Amino acid sequence: MTLLTTDFKQKNGWTCGPAIARIVFDHYGYETEISEMVRKLNTTRAGTSNQDLLRLLRRYDIPFRVMQQARLADLRRLVRTHLVIVAYWIPRHREAHYSIVKKTDWHRIYFHDTWFGSTHSYSLPYFEKNWLDGADAHWLLAVRKRR
Repeated sequence: MTLLTTDFKQKNGWTCGPAIARIVFDHYGYETEISEMVRKLNTTRAGTSNQDLLRLLRRYDIPFRVMQQARLADLRRLVRTHLVIVAYWIPRHREAHYSIVKKTDWHRIYFHDTWFGSTHSYSLPYFEKNWLDGADAHWLLAVRKRR
């Protein structure tokens, strides 16, 4: 399954939440548009809250778990069986961003990213330093992969 296609690219700097939700919904067989996700998630130019994302997944009975203060070991373990969504800070843009973790190795973390593209990666020290979204440090959302 290809998680990131042109259709799933976010249209602007504040729709990463709806684009990520669209990928998850597509994975679960729901056909949606980003504009529909913007509305369902109450997304504004300030972005999408973690709580609104969780509320939407609950409404559609999409199985997930949330971790606060997660470690890289948690992320590595979950990525095998889950779509792992992280929220991290982008210092250059001074904003938080959602992305799906594709894999990690001993030096880098790789993403299916709706803004930067499917080859986006960071060094692990850089990612760990910026793995925060407001008060939610080391937050991750793990959505169980369909079989």
